[in-house]
Amino acid sequence: MGNRIDTRVVLGSLRYKSAPDTNLFFQVPLIQNTKEITEFDRSIDVGLEQVYDNERQNSDIFRPIGKFAMLFNNSYSGQTNYPPFENNLYYLNSDAAANAQCLNGATAVSWTGLPQYNEFDFIRNDFNVPGYTQPPNNHLTFIPKSASSYNWNFYASYAFENDFTKEMYYLDKKTNITLNWIAGDGIPFIIEQSNPNGLGIISFRCPVKHGLSIGEYVKLSFSYNGTDIFIVDSLGTEVAGSDEYTFNIINVGYVGSTFNVNTTGTFKRVILADNESDTTSKYYVRRHKILTNPEEAVMVKAGFEENIFGISKKYESSGFTPNQTARVSIKEGAQSYTLSFSRDILINPLLDNQQRPISELFFTVIWRGYFGWTFGLQNGSGGYEGLKQGWEFNLTPNPITNQPTVWWSNTNSNADVGIPMSTYTTSQGAGLGPGGTSLVFTYVDSLVIDDTLDGDYCEWNDYEQKERVISEIYHKFTFNPFAFNIGSSNNANQKGYYYKPHHLVTTRVYSDYIEDGDVKNVVGIPNYSYFSTTKNLFVWRDLYPYGFIDTNGLGVNYPFLNGAHYPYGDYIFRIISEGTNYNDNNIIAEPTIDPCE
Repeated sequence: MGNRIDTRVVLGSLRYKSAPDTNLFFQVPLIQNTKEITEFDRSIDVGLEQVYDNERQNSDIFRPIGKFAMLFNNSYSGQTNYPPFENNLYYLNSDAAANAQCLNGATAVSWTGLPQYNEFDFIRNDFNVPGYTQPPNNHLTFIPKSASSYNWNFYASYAFENDFTKEMYYLDKKTNITLNWIAGDGIPFIIEQSNPNGLGIISFRCPVKHGLSIGEYVKLSFSYNGTDIFIVDSLGTEVAGSDEYTFNIINVGYVGSTFNVNTTGTFKRVILADNESDTTSKYYVRRHKILTNPEEAVMVKAGFEENIFGISKKYESSGFTPNQTARVSIKEGAQSYTLSFSRDILINPLLDNQQRPISELFFTVIWRGYFGWTFGLQNGSGGYEGLKQGWEFNLTPNPITNQPTVWWSNTNSNADVGIPMSTYTTSQGAGLGPGGTSLVFTYVDSLVIDDTLDGDYCEWNDYEQKERVISEIYHKFTFNPFAFNIGSSNNANQKGYYYKPHHLVTTRVYSDYIEDGDVKNVVGIPNYSYFSTTKNLFVWRDLYPYGFIDTNGLGVNYPFLNGAHYPYGDYIFRIISEGTNYNDNNIIAEPTIDPCE
């Protein structure tokens, strides 16, 4: 009889730096460690908990699930001469239009309204509308199994590479100064103040969070007497909340125009000035690769769950619609949805944009607009508008005109998402297009596995081994002015809707501490480690195992069942409008009598 000799106790802090040390008490059993061996007969004690953990750690199969609650404010009213669209608006001038139609005939009437919520919803339910989704004289024949793919496509993706050459643009709303830079140049700034109130500092204001700390350094895109690295003395100005967007350096008596107010440039963050090459941050737009096909997305309603804003709808009586058909029109909805995929995602072969084992997947949502309300012919080019992209700092409109900045113009190819477009025509649209041509409806083609898209604008520092999202990417779609005219004075750059395409779901977590070591004394240095010339050692962050949560709450503990991980994310999907072109009057009006009755 004897004690087991294969038990080893390791302090938590020796396994992971942030793990707590715990007093452990083991009951050491007295077991027989010798027995008569029978040929071909072997036995071993199997711990089910250990078997489960081994299978969990070795599995690379992921089945991500996400719940989406849509928040949407239906903001743009318009007019159309295309009957299937006109007959299915959420009307805003029904009293005046009904009177005009009764007195003057249908051809002299302009019915003004909003596209109904079905035109934006994740799952359409208008499958039984004659003249629109069902014959006769309908726009399209509705196919129920495609209800979740008419408006949007849903994918799984991951960030796989960095683009340092992406051209970027910002129009400063305070000074109306235009900033143009390349992503790899760093973060742009405008020198806002020089010696404010005699304080002897120079203030640099950025359109995004700078990510700097006091005592770090900035490497500017220009120099003063051959010096381009300056220490950060303080953050912010007298304006509340400016710490994250403004940094200051000491004015030691600089002369000339180098640091004049309204001077623009870019900077890179430097942690240690005496080792610039090792501690300077890199800036880029990360690129996403698609992991699933559109038909593999499973979008369903999340039971009876709705968001807190409820459904906005009204009854349209037959006397107050252009085709004399009564119905209930929905302006905004509140349904929540769950998204999963019929394809298992294998993550072991995948490396992220820093060439490390991936720790993040993304639910990628792309506007498709198959019903043709959005996009349209480009003026004079003969081509078609596509889905646009920009970053959060591009959402601010022109401070003078309150219109979209020129970044979103159809003429700016740098804002193109790059997904091909397709078109179709209908018999109902004959002669209703520009110059008496057929009305052309455009929509975004579906992506397939291995297609790529742009993602967020990010910072990475090798010395810290950490990535920071500087600004999230957004997509924008606008209306087809020939199919639905919202009265824009500039159809080449009209107002529209923004949404965030990529939604993070964490699969594993890298530790909040940095490991270091050399190959002579440390076994198991990962191949994604970085050799720091400052420390003269390899540095890296460990990947926490599944189920481990450190003292800071970092880690994942998703369900593991039937050999697969089930990560889960809960998201608010916002469709953001740039403004509105109508007044929403929710006052209950007096009953109206149809003059034709």
